[in-house]
Amino acid sequence: MQIRNGSAYARPTGAGPTLGWPLPGPDDAEDTDFAGLRSAYAEAGGIASGDDLARVLEQSGRGSLAGLARKVVAGEIFGIEWRKGFWIPMFQFNEELLPKPGLKAVLDELASEYDGRRLADWFVEPNGWLEEARPIDVLDSNPDEVLQAARADRFVATG
Repeated sequence: MQIRNGSAYARPTGAGPTLGWPLPGPDDAEDTDFAGLRSAYAEAGGIASGDDLARVLEQSGRGSLAGLARKVVAGEIFGIEWRKGFWIPMFQFNEELLPKPGLKAVLDELASEYDGRRLADWFVEPNGWLEEARPIDVLDSNPDEVLQAARADRFVATG
């Protein structure tokens, strides 16, 4: 299974698919922000374009573009809009490319206050409710703890 983006390929290894490609040059603040986000997610499977991920799902018989879109709309996974494309952090999937258990509850908790970009930041920022661990690093081992951190952060965000 490969996800192609530009001149680089992603190959699944370890716990799930990984992506690797050159980071964009810092032409503007948006490119720099997205490059930082890609870097933050690199060790957790990277970020795939929605089109590339849909193609992999179709080729492996595990889904389609419509199915992927339904997962986003249903709040089972999230993505980020950037440069007229839709990008999906791959940490959200297990080895079978199914959404990870416990993720939807966390996304449901944050959905009212966090858009895709803010969600992407939230998962890779150290979190005081998790003793400064990043939610992305705790999700697999303790999804309930990440859910409690999400609940606390939503409460803080809403005042």
